[in-house]
Amino acid sequence: MPKSNQSQNKNKSQPDTRKLKPIEIDETIISGKTGKLNNGENITISVPIEDFLQHIGAFQGMEVEDEAEQINLEVFEQKLEEIFNTSNLKVNQSNLKKYFKYLKQNIDFPCLVTGIEEFEWEEHYTIGPGSKKEYQKLKKKKPSYTDVFNLLKLDDKLDLESGILAELERTTDSQKFILPLAELEAVMEDSENAELLEDYSMWFFTYL
Repeated sequence: MPKSNQSQNKNKSQPDTRKLKPIEIDETIISGKTGKLNNGENITISVPIEDFLQHIGAFQGMEVEDEAEQINLEVFEQKLEEIFNTSNLKVNQSNLKKYFKYLKQNIDFPCLVTGIEEFEWEEHYTIGPGSKKEYQKLKKKKPSYTDVFNLLKLDDKLDLESGILAELERTTDSQKFILPLAELEAVMEDSENAELLEDYSMWFFTYL
C-alpha cells in the first residue's frame, strides 16, 4: 500500500484528542473479585501486572517440570524393570542380588567416589552441637563425606537395611572402609559410573 494511503487511513482512524478526557495509566490488572463495604461502596482488588505474570510463569514452569519428571520416572522405571526382569521394583533380597550383578558387570574401575551428603556419624558435628575441633580429629580415623575414595570392590554380602556395601580406600592416607554404596557418588560427574551410582541410590532410597 502506498504511504500516502497509509497516512490517510491513519488519519481517519484517529479520534479528536481534544474531546478525550485525560486518564491515568497504572500497570495493574483487576483480579475480578469485587465486594461491597457496609456503606454499599464497591471495592476492587488490584494486582501489579509484574506479580501476576510471575505467578503465571511460575505455574507454567511447574507444569513443564512435573511433565518432565513424569517422563524421567517412566524411563527410570523401564530401566529398572530391565535389570530385575520384573515389574516389582521394591528393594528386596532378589532385586538386590540382581542389581549387585548388574553393577559388578558395568562399573568401570578404577572408580573414584565421595559422599553424597554427611555420613551418619558426622551429622552430630555438621548439623548438631558437636565441636569442630573434635570433628576434625575424628575425620582422621573415620570416613567423611568430603573424602575421596577409590572404590575397590562391591561386597557380595547384601543387607536389606544398608543395601550393597562398597569396599573403599581413602586416597589421602590409604585407610580402608566399608560403606553403603547408596551413600556414594562418582567424582567424575559426567561419567557412566556417575549415572550407574546415581540410579542405584535413587532406586534404593525410593523403593526401600
